Amino acid sequence: MQYQLIRSNRKSIAISFDRDGNLTVKAPSWVSRSRIDAFVASKEEWILATAVRLEREREKALAGRLRLENGDELSYLGEKRVLSVIREQRSRARVRCVTDRLLLWVPYEADYELKRACLEKWYRRQAQSVFAQKAQEFAEIPGVDFKEIHIKDQKSRWGSCSGRGNLNFNWRLIMAPEPVCDYVIIHELCHLRFMDHSACFWELVGSICPEYKQYRRWLKENGQRLYVL
Repeated sequence: MQYQLIRSNRKSIAISFDRDGNLTVKAPSWVSRSRIDAFVASKEEWILATAVRLEREREKALAGRLRLENGDELSYLGEKRVLSVIREQRSRARVRCVTDRLLLWVPYEADYELKRACLEKWYRRQAQSVFAQKAQEFAEIPGVDFKEIHIKDQKSRWGSCSGRGNLNFNWRLIMAPEPVCDYVIIHELCHLRFMDHSACFWELVGSICPEYKQYRRWLKENGQRLYVL
């Protein structure tokens, strides 16, 4: 069974799949390759079952993606934006939002991936600007201080924070309704006070965002709809 081996000073062997479905094994530097192979073999049933599950999830995600053609509907802060693809003689693609439309200029030969990459880049720029501004505003309420905002492509998280005071957000969150975005930003800011999900943490979240349970539920029920690119 093929896998990527990563050695470090860790104390035990761990198995996981990366976002592309490749098997990764993390092991202590002192463990022999034969012992690692034996460990992987002992987990064969779990590995095969997990690989099948991840492949089905990828197929489901791909089936839900837009073809990125004229008339496709995307979302920005929860509001509908109709896509207009304009093919012309140009070397680069660009996006511009005009009222309720997303105008996407692309070269004549542009394929799906070029259109998707251009739209993702645009959404990332909007997320960086909007989330940074909102975080600055909300940070004054709980009396916390963050350092940097990072926009990432997280598969299963909408936001996170580091011990260094940096905030990380999934770029797809910018497609969600604005109150949902606000909740996630507030959630991560509150973690700078309480690095857990204790009663004190949720009390602080609720004092700033009283309807946070509603927004958590929205993400749980509708989050997959944000993965259209």
